Amino acid sequence: MKKLVSGIVLLVFSIFLSNGLSIVSAQGKVYDEYSNIPTNLTKIFGEPIYKETSRQESDSIVLDVKESIKTQDSYIATGILQDVGNVTDKSTFVTTHQPDGNISSSTGHGIITTVDGEIATYTGKDLGMTDINGTETYRGIEIFQTESDGKLAFLNNLIGLYEYKSWLDGKKSGIIWEWK
Repeated sequence: MKKLVSGIVLLVFSIFLSNGLSIVSAQGKVYDEYSNIPTNLTKIFGEPIYKETSRQESDSIVLDVKESIKTQDSYIATGILQDVGNVTDKSTFVTTHQPDGNISSSTGHGIITTVDGEIATYTGKDLGMTDINGTETYRGIEIFQTESDGKLAFLNNLIGLYEYKSWLDGKKSGIIWEWK
């Protein structure tokens, strides 16, 4: 299973790296940051299944600085999940930062909850990059699981491809596409 996930992550990173940077417009469409046209990711995977509406970091801990810098970061986000509506996403990721400070990799876990109490969990793995403007972009994969037979049932064993961005001015965006 670990080899399968690693292979999928490598493929996903190749796809993401070849598709440029993207942002979410006020209308919720995904656009290339430079040309203002829909990105290839939406063309490939269709409309995103999740669009983050807000995110705040709730905790950050430095775990190691000897061999490489490792941090543990927790977040609470809200967003719109396809065919569900408003959800809350609580997650914690451990990030290993490369010595140059521009590349990192993260592994984490999270919980998606609906307003009426349904729960789905996920495990994520990503590659993070910081561009020359200080914008952090994390692109990766999340594998969802749930025992729900309600609104979140479609997430059981779903593979999501995500892109999370954080700009120096504090603006953040998060998008998840379903890998069909």
